[in-house]
Amino acid sequence: MARLLERLFFPLVMVSFVALLLTGVSAHLEHKIVIQWAGATFPAPLYARWIAFFEREHPNIVLEYHPIGSGGGIKSITGRKVLFGASDALLNEAEVKALPGELLQIPMALGPVVIAYNLPGYDQNITMTGDVISDIYLHKIIRWNNPRLQALNPDITLPDIPVRVTHRKDSSGTTFIFTDYLTTVSPAWKKSVGRGKKVFWPVSHGAGEGNDGVAQQILLQPGGIGYLEYKYAENAGLKYAQVVNREGKPVLPSIEGVQAAEKNTPPGPGTILKRSIVDAPGELSYPIAGFTYLLVYRDLSYLNDQETAVAMKEFLQWTLTSGQEEAAKLNYTPLPEKMRQNALELVQSITGIDRHASNKSGGPDKE
Repeated sequence: MARLLERLFFPLVMVSFVALLLTGVSAHLEHKIVIQWAGATFPAPLYARWIAFFEREHPNIVLEYHPIGSGGGIKSITGRKVLFGASDALLNEAEVKALPGELLQIPMALGPVVIAYNLPGYDQNITMTGDVISDIYLHKIIRWNNPRLQALNPDITLPDIPVRVTHRKDSSGTTFIFTDYLTTVSPAWKKSVGRGKKVFWPVSHGAGEGNDGVAQQILLQPGGIGYLEYKYAENAGLKYAQVVNREGKPVLPSIEGVQAAEKNTPPGPGTILKRSIVDAPGELSYPIAGFTYLLVYRDLSYLNDQETAVAMKEFLQWTLTSGQEEAAKLNYTPLPEKMRQNALELVQSITGIDRHASNKSGGPDKE
């Protein structure tokens, strides 16, 4: 009987032991470092590309990005609900005061905001000026064949249909760039509305969540017009305006136009950052463009997690090296070299990481 029990029991013990061993190995192999981040929709197509490439090189790091708008990104990083925030607008004084610690605002890339429209049967890039765009959003220009708009486009006959104005519903860095431009070029807009991530709109025929939401609103309405990041307009098949810049030149959005705007705008005092590059001088400058930033606390010791902190820093370094090469493929503008180097220095200044911490992020070992 004892031998029978032994013959029955021993295989069960071995099966259980092997199962336990395999479970342990499986758990070890499946261990992932998860980095939650949230914010701007403006760079979301670029961030999706970065995630795909970075995770391929670092298979045990998972980057979960939530495109909820710049305002949501700032709120989330302020509450330490995410590890990175993302915003197309630098924090204002009140937002800085609300932070629980020093926050780095690291530039990632640049891009244009386009004025997209839905005019069935019109394949041209129509021409607009800043004051015309402002008066459309001030509800002073209400039909597409308005004489001022028609005078800018003498080679085509614009349709006699209503202008259907679309804007962002959420707190948005794209809105900040757009209203920053209108505030700069239009005294009437500056007096009555001003700049901000969320503003009171004098006219509204549709409001969208995120850049993709604005694109959908424009598509739903013949005569629709709205502001959004270039890639979203391209993906939606929307035409967009060539905007007359400060030098009086109609300019289409392009990498070269954004580079010119950045180059021709001086930095702020005592910083490499440029709070605004709208309405920049220069014949090639595209006038509605801006930076997008990742937000991270300088001191990561609050995480109590060296592995995650190391992975975060490694990702930031990657975005400013290999990641920059991917930006232009989606028509985002890579950082100029001096700013890229300064951004890398900001990343190197991050503290709370044990200098002896081993590289556990799945990438190649570093000397």
